[in-house]
Amino acid sequence: MSERLTYSIDEAAETIGVGRGSAYELVRRGDLRTVRVGRRVLVPREAVRDFLGLRHKQGAASASATPEPAPDEVTYLVTIRRICATEVMKRPPD
Repeated sequence: MSERLTYSIDEAAETIGVGRGSAYELVRRGDLRTVRVGRRVLVPREAVRDFLGLRHKQGAASASATPEPAPDEVTYLVTIRRICATEVMKRPPD
């Protein structure tokens, strides 16, 4: 069985490691690409990889190919912090 090509918003949120609300915020801001299939909103597997900075090369890797750089952890962490800060700002005052 081959790997799934799309995720629901909830599955994409779990894969990325954020909550459901944060995932919808990413979609709303255009940071996480989606496709519509009828009434369903799906997140392509490659959109999750792109968001995380993980580029997946299709096909066999050749011996002369340049190695794929490691994901930029700093960019990932800054993005996650920005999402968390946005969630905090949206909370009503006590």
